[in-house]
Amino acid sequence: MKPNAFPEIERKTQNTPHMKNLLPLLTFLFSSTFLFAQSWESVAPLPGGANDARHHPVTWSSGGFGYLMGGDVNGEEENDFMRYNPSTDTWEMLPDFPGLGRSFSYGTSRDTKAYVGFGGADEVPFNDLWEYDTETETWTALATCPCEPRYHPAFIQVNNKIYVGLGNNPVNLNDWWEYDIATDTWTEKDDLPGPTRHHPYHFAIDGIAYVGLGHGDSVNGVMSIYQDWYMFDPATSEWTQLADFPGEARVAGTQFDHNGKGYVLSGDGDDHNFMETGEFWQYDPLFDSWVELTPHPGSSRWAPGSFVIDDFVYMMGGLSNIQLESDMLRFNLGSIVSTEEELIAENLLVYPNPAQNSFTISENIDQFTEVLLVDAYGKVVQNVVNERVDVRQLSSGLYYLKIFKTDEVLTRKLMIID
Repeated sequence: MKPNAFPEIERKTQNTPHMKNLLPLLTFLFSSTFLFAQSWESVAPLPGGANDARHHPVTWSSGGFGYLMGGDVNGEEENDFMRYNPSTDTWEMLPDFPGLGRSFSYGTSRDTKAYVGFGGADEVPFNDLWEYDTETETWTALATCPCEPRYHPAFIQVNNKIYVGLGNNPVNLNDWWEYDIATDTWTEKDDLPGPTRHHPYHFAIDGIAYVGLGHGDSVNGVMSIYQDWYMFDPATSEWTQLADFPGEARVAGTQFDHNGKGYVLSGDGDDHNFMETGEFWQYDPLFDSWVELTPHPGSSRWAPGSFVIDDFVYMMGGLSNIQLESDMLRFNLGSIVSTEEELIAENLLVYPNPAQNSFTISENIDQFTEVLLVDAYGKVVQNVVNERVDVRQLSSGLYYLKIFKTDEVLTRKLMIID
């Protein structure tokens, strides 16, 4: 019996969802008003219907298509492979993945290449890595990680590197490894500073890896499900602990990043059982803050898959409080509109952008209560007092201009170059 797999299914199918604690929303240091113009909608289910119901599918998107591989189908780890076309709302079966069928694995993609690895089958964890070329539709086996094989790791692509760590085999881990795509080599990095865990949530935003939550070791018979949250900077190989996730502690959901924000979707709650709703949260790295979005229908789901195509996130499969699912739901991320973003678009210009020596704010700053220039980590680097801002003393990189009004905060991204 695989660790943390079928015992959970047996427990979950008893249909005993718990009533989640209703936690107040975090009062953000900088707040915005969010409007939700659209709800979740059903689209094409997996091609085999109930026969294709599965948990822990490996999912990613590339070139305007969604891809799904493997996962656990009725207790069997599969290596089937399929592609979703959003323009026709149809699935197409592709040749099987040539590696071992697997569950508890992950995939990631950038441009035309996707990467898949780890997980396991038949009680054997893996430490392999594969590349899929969406243009040639071919698979290539890459260098095996010299780390311990594992189920449920974090698996994050940041530019031309892939970061893998945490997970279990069945002992929980907190090590951290870097794979260099260009050289096909692995390097061990500093461990996650928090407790060991498996099945965390993870994504990358603007060249930074984020990871946290997940399932740790039980202490005196009490299950440990976490709310802590961390960032890893590949440029410095340093970890930073961030503010805790403000909702219920959770594990075994799905996650993604889109347009500079990270998202945590569904999963189990703090007792490793279903949450009352399919909770959906957005993370803003600038303010290290979270906001709760429209939940998906029904209870939360254990181990669904997801991918993003254009402005839509698609979620499929997983185990609900009713059954193992084969359906697919989608949500329009473009429908999340903040008053902050509307005001920026209408009233504020910052130019030139990128800026080399200075930039100019199009509005008279005397009308604002405060104007700050902050770096990518939210650190204030300059208190702006004039419309023309000298940046020659600052390092090149991504910055944000925060303009404070009585009841609003306006934001502009700004690149500073040498």
